[in-house]
Amino acid sequence: MPVWDVADEVVNLTRTQIEQKKQKVILDMPAGLPKALCDRNRLSQILTNLISNANKYTPEGGVIQVEAMQANSMIQIKVQDNGLGMTPEDQEKLFSKFFRSADEKIREAPGTGLGLSITKNLIELQGGKIWFESEFR
Repeated sequence: MPVWDVADEVVNLTRTQIEQKKQKVILDMPAGLPKALCDRNRLSQILTNLISNANKYTPEGGVIQVEAMQANSMIQIKVQDNGLGMTPEDQEKLFSKFFRSADEKIREAPGTGLGLSITKNLIELQGGKIWFESEFR
């Protein structure tokens, strides 16, 4: 299944949220990218969770970039934003169920703390891995 189709569909579904914060989404996927062998509905849920998460924690006017590339026999998808970043303490708990940062600025964003835990499980069920890089500002 073409990753571009699913990513474009998710961006269109989350467009209202993104436009409310005057954010910009950039889709960067090479034309020759092989099709992914995965469950389309799960990929859609994964991308929805990651893009919604980026939207929540990126300030007004920020940029969210969704990039896909071939990495050996896998397709690697990167969702990058210019949000607040995370403390080292928060980074240790990021994929834990119900985790919410103690930082007041970060807690302003609504949520249950389940999105990234669910996302991690969905990715691992399909043989993938999830990781993050963050700079605390």
